[in-house]
Parts: sequence; C-alpha cells; structure tokens
Amino acid sequence: MTYDMTADIAENRLYIDLNGRMDGEEIEAAAEAAVSEAEKLEGEFDIINDLAGFKPPSPDAAEPIKEAQASLREMGVDRVVRVIDDETSKIVLHAFERRSTDVGYSGEKADTVSEAERLLSSREIAGYS
Repeated sequence: MTYDMTADIAENRLYIDLNGRMDGEEIEAAAEAAVSEAEKLEGEFDIINDLAGFKPPSPDAAEPIKEAQASLREMGVDRVVRVIDDETSKIVLHAFERRSTDVGYSGEKADTVSEAERLLSSREIAGYS
C-alpha cells in the first residue's frame, strides 16, 4: 500500500502518509481513508501529512485530494504540517498548499514527523518559504 492513515485519539491528530506514485483509484481510496480516520477525532484536530517520497499525480487523479481537504476543513481541522524532504517535489508541496488554501486553510512544513509533532505540541508556527 502506498498510503497509511492513522487517527491518534489521545493527541487529536490525524497522520497521513503518502508514498510513491499513486493512480487515481489509490488516491481516491487514500482520500476516503483520511476522512474516515478523521471522523474518530474531535473538532480542531491537527494533521501531520508525510509527503516525503510522494510523487505528483496527474491533476485529474489529484481531485479527490482537494475533496478530502474540503471535508477535513468542514470537520474542523486546525493545523496541518506537511513533512517534506529533499526529494519531495516542489510541485507536490505547492499543489497541496494551493488546494488547501482554496478550501480555507494553509499548511506548515517540517523536515520530519518528529519535528512536525514538536511544532504542533509547542504551538510554534512554521511558515512556507
């Protein structure tokens, strides 16, 4: 599987891990899984979205991502931190940010999941450059 979604109820946090190149069906399944996991959380939950190693899908295949982002926004997402590495395409990063901005929220970025957790726990803000 090229994705993993986990709701951490204790931290009120959704972990989204996307890897490799995903086709339209996989992206749709991942988007549905993200929303389903988020339903386990209370309003004003945070998301750590690990994009390290995720390859950009076609614009049509990515449409379920925007739909999921809109659903997550409606469900009460508070902060989103996207984990990226040197291999993460700027196209991926900017596409996720553009789609989330379109539905009403902006993301932060971190180099590791641990750094993302620290940012959310400390309430620091890490902006886009």
